[in-house]
Amino acid sequence: MDIHKADDDMRAAHAEMGGLIARCSLLEYRVGQFMARWFCANQKQKFLSFTLKAMPFTEKRQIIEERLSQWHKDPRALRETMTAISALLERRNLVASGVLSRRSSGALCIKSFSGARFISDEGAVDIIDIAELATWSEAATELSERLMALGQMLTAAEGRSLAGN
Repeated sequence: MDIHKADDDMRAAHAEMGGLIARCSLLEYRVGQFMARWFCANQKQKFLSFTLKAMPFTEKRQIIEERLSQWHKDPRALRETMTAISALLERRNLVASGVLSRRSSGALCIKSFSGARFISDEGAVDIIDIAELATWSEAATELSERLMALGQMLTAAEGRSLAGN
């Protein structure tokens, strides 16, 4: 393989990786925004808003599924979206912390550290082909838009929409 071709492949792979990480970061921000709109509807609760946005995703998901589902017009869709977001953010974490490598076929991929394969849950993803990253980036954008739409269906007990606050 020509060294210049390898450099171009690596540059393209790093661009794909950066794109996925950026879109997933926006998605995670949207999850925090979704929570903050509900819990922090006025200016006095601005500090709480910052605290909620800084929480790890697992805690945000737990709060959304346990507390906000009861106020949502479509709680099933909200839970399904949170499950899809969780799976996508796991892939983002693998991309961010994994090792860029080549398969025997020459295709670039990202692998978790070799020992992680033995301790990961059954069915866990520990290798992602670079060719899949564009699809996952599009999924992150779609999930971000879906979460914003779901935010408009979140209503307070008295029936007012909190999407505009």
